[in-house]
Amino acid sequence: MGSSPSISVILTAWNRPQYLEEQVEAVLSQSILPHEVVLWYNQPSKRLGVFNKKQHLDFKNAKRVKKIICDYNFGITPRFSIAPCLDGEYICIFDDDTIPGNRWFENCLNHIDQKKCMLGTIGLRYLSVENGTVETEKPRMGWEANNEQIEFVDLVGHSWFFRREWAKFFWEEDPALKIFGEDIHFCSMLSRNGIRSACPPHPVSDKTLWGSIAPERGVDKVAISISKDRSREYYQAVQHEIKRGYKPVLL
Repeated sequence: MGSSPSISVILTAWNRPQYLEEQVEAVLSQSILPHEVVLWYNQPSKRLGVFNKKQHLDFKNAKRVKKIICDYNFGITPRFSIAPCLDGEYICIFDDDTIPGNRWFENCLNHIDQKKCMLGTIGLRYLSVENGTVETEKPRMGWEANNEQIEFVDLVGHSWFFRREWAKFFWEEDPALKIFGEDIHFCSMLSRNGIRSACPPHPVSDKTLWGSIAPERGVDKVAISISKDRSREYYQAVQHEIKRGYKPVLL
């Protein structure tokens, strides 16, 4: 592969400060080291508890992390907005519950250019989108299905690894929602520009390749996807993209 490719990492702290130090350590322990690490912090609502910002400023390896600290919750889309401003040839965005194995970047780089795809650590394929309901294939690809080979999917989440130049496609059209479904929108916009979404191998025998080695953390009480009934918004977001030309893999 020659000289190591440059990778810019975006971490998105919100309501799980207890995982930040571990996440930074995992990112800085990758077999291919990141060029830079940026922390985007949204102040949680009082309903979910107010955390001292010091937790996002003073932690092990804090000096190796660039920080954007907001006293307002701008939602989940800004992390995709800052991607074009960074220096890396590749971007990797992580949810705040996602701890990668130390060969995650290596795993993604083995596929991204050869297959021209964005990589994620969990992936969905839609089976039907009708009557207000979205039905998906089970188990999901990635750490849940433990796929041995790369699998192409409709949606990837928890981690997004893509070429920096692809970030511009996110804003070719506004997403249907600003507080939910950013992953649906980005995968749709990439697909409409000839870029697929996929889960690289997540073999049971080698968790160093996984994009999330503690996936159970994503189902706690502060998770956006389960903090309220999102089924209607989920359906609206998927239908919005299909009406604009998105073609799911199995439909």
